[in-house]
Amino acid sequence: MRLRPLLTCCGLLSAAALPAAASAQAGQDPPAEAEREEPSGVLGNIIVTANKRDENVQDVPISISAFSGDQLTALGVTDTTGITQQVPGLQVNQWSPNLTIFNLRGVSQNNFTDNLEAPVAVYFDNAYMGSINGISGQIYDIERVEVLRGPQGTLFGRNATGGLIHYLSRRADDDDWNGYAEGSYGRFDNMALEGAIGGAVAPGVRVRAAGRYETADGYVRSRDTDAAAGLVGSGQDLGGRDGWAGRITAQADLGSTATIDLWYKHAEDNDVATGGYVFDNCDFLANGYCSVDEYGLGNGSGGVINGITGEPASPFEHFGERRGFLDRSVEIYQADLTWDIADQLTLTSITNYTDLEKSYGEDGDAIPVLVINFDTTNNYRQFSQELRLSGESSLLRWQAGLYYLDIDMDGTIALQGAPVLGVALDANGDAVNPTVLQSYAIRSKNWSVFGQADWLLTDRLTLTTGLRYSQDDKSMDYLAILTDPEVAPDATIASSSAFETVVPGVNDIDYGDWAARVVLSYEPNPDLLVFASWNRGIKGGNWSLGADVVAENFKHGEETLNSFEAGFKSTLANGMLRLNGTLFHYIFDDYQAFALTGGVPFVTNSDARATGAELELFWSPSPRFDAILGGAWETSSVDQVRGPGEQFGPEFFPGAPDAEYCTNQGGFFFCDYPEDFITDAEFPNAPQFSFNYLLRYNVDVAAGNAAFQVDGAWFDDQYLEVTNGRSSLQRAYNVTNASLMYTHDDSGVSLQGWVRNVFDQEYRSYTLNLGILGTTSFFAPPRTYGLTLRVPFGDR
Repeated sequence: MRLRPLLTCCGLLSAAALPAAASAQAGQDPPAEAEREEPSGVLGNIIVTANKRDENVQDVPISISAFSGDQLTALGVTDTTGITQQVPGLQVNQWSPNLTIFNLRGVSQNNFTDNLEAPVAVYFDNAYMGSINGISGQIYDIERVEVLRGPQGTLFGRNATGGLIHYLSRRADDDDWNGYAEGSYGRFDNMALEGAIGGAVAPGVRVRAAGRYETADGYVRSRDTDAAAGLVGSGQDLGGRDGWAGRITAQADLGSTATIDLWYKHAEDNDVATGGYVFDNCDFLANGYCSVDEYGLGNGSGGVINGITGEPASPFEHFGERRGFLDRSVEIYQADLTWDIADQLTLTSITNYTDLEKSYGEDGDAIPVLVINFDTTNNYRQFSQELRLSGESSLLRWQAGLYYLDIDMDGTIALQGAPVLGVALDANGDAVNPTVLQSYAIRSKNWSVFGQADWLLTDRLTLTTGLRYSQDDKSMDYLAILTDPEVAPDATIASSSAFETVVPGVNDIDYGDWAARVVLSYEPNPDLLVFASWNRGIKGGNWSLGADVVAENFKHGEETLNSFEAGFKSTLANGMLRLNGTLFHYIFDDYQAFALTGGVPFVTNSDARATGAELELFWSPSPRFDAILGGAWETSSVDQVRGPGEQFGPEFFPGAPDAEYCTNQGGFFFCDYPEDFITDAEFPNAPQFSFNYLLRYNVDVAAGNAAFQVDGAWFDDQYLEVTNGRSSLQRAYNVTNASLMYTHDDSGVSLQGWVRNVFDQEYRSYTLNLGILGTTSFFAPPRTYGLTLRVPFGDR
């Protein structure tokens, strides 16, 4: 059997398998299987579950990008963040596997505190991942990834204002035994092994096991500043990998009308070489600090430097003296039940338990002296239960359900150095390496009831209505202790009990709200869908944790998004071309804006607006050539964002003159800036224009098929933080990847050679503007290359 081009969405349901009601909606009778010609290349029928049922992506009135497992293999995607270059409007903000921040249409909360939930919801196999510590990870034996832009609160909950990313693994649904083994080796000693096997073990009972292991050296090299003066680096190269993940799933038929799927998943990272940065974009003043604007934001115009000498440095060199680390373990238990109770009536149950433990440490200043050290631990436990009924008739498709989510989170934060100097000076008039030790416990319970219906008004016109009511009940127990044993005994500087006496109710959240959807979609012919929609998304409140927090700013409120969209999905040129587009306008009430204020991560509420559009083109003019092109445009504005405010720092140069807005207090600088709020700021990670591309050509050769692929993305100028400081401006850049794959016809064995970031572009994946203390950044990998060998067996 000749392997079709890898961009074909193999193994997914064909359009002929869609329910008869879907064909009726299109204004035609369901064609017989023999009469339907299966598209080739990128135009293979893609079935998605955006509405929690199987539908052709072209029939769903939502802006969606979807990838099959074969597409992900062709793209070389092996972790959860790898899809970002091929999804219009999607960005990722990441300096470490410790935290991953997805940004969809500019909607994100690019914070680094473990207790917050993201506004772009992430689901794994129909279960919500509530911890931002659990979003990153290896993906393997994957069936499909779906990216849904815009609020998805009706069916997916109260933290999906920005959209949804859904990773779906291969289930144990094959009777015939099959699987594969794969190995790869690349630059920086990157080695990975991956495999899967599955099939029937008894009549009506099937199993599947899959796993992946990866290790790699860091690509940001450790360097000494001046060994003779004792300014030596940590010796740890950053950006490495060391982890494995596996899962076992079993599926059993319960009679002829019910199926149960049982999942066990485990993933862990062991002493990963992370937790450090490069010193970036600092224009040094005479006193050794970095130039700032009137808000106290770093406004450097240079590139990466040695933060001690000020000499230019490579983005792939760092001078930190402390070794960082990440240890993380995730265990997931899940049971899914699907029961056809009656004709056109189905019950679905999804039960999930997740246990995550993480320990992380970093050198936060990127220089070989102690200015900022940051350590966290997090123990996260989550239980969720969804029950859903669905049905359909000739004029109506509907579903209704109940959802329950219980989260227990216990964590610690240790912050040592400059961000807490002011606290120590206030208490003692002196300071020697002060540390604020924080502990917190969050107990969160959420329940919701939801429903959605498609009303087939005519054979071409459909009205979709959805509603969800969600109730959040959260409590916070918080304690912050200043410890500086060389100066004074430990002292409590903040606690939730003390906050309660100042602002009653500040430690509790009792929040009930509703999400809604109204969509009108029209099919003038079977090859064109046009739609207009209004969605209301909601996101719950939370707390800001840090040394400078007080009762009045401890808790931030919930946010609400009203989204207005219009779009189309079309099939042209006798089925050889698909063109999809969407225009949107967002109105945020109490948008949750994150900023580093006084050296402390704070979230404050402000109104915001955004307008944008996406366009995607899929073209297969012949069985030999495929192309995907996508583009996005967006403009945004946040009414006001709290600025850095007061800042503290050690005296780098004895006797140095005070900087503007700063005074010298006992060898430490205290700075206070006149402007407290930045107005009309752009969303973070939201370039005005972006463009993605993929071109693939294949030819039969030597008893097999060879395919050459070029893919990548171009991004316009963008701010990496919502404060919009000049030091956090990432200039426009392009990333291009290339691969050549040969696949043998009879065996299916493939060998792929790949190059990522072909032109060795230097661009930042993360930036944190520390004001007078400089800007720390982390750069995406330079040019990498390698080989991947894949050996399938059984029914391919």
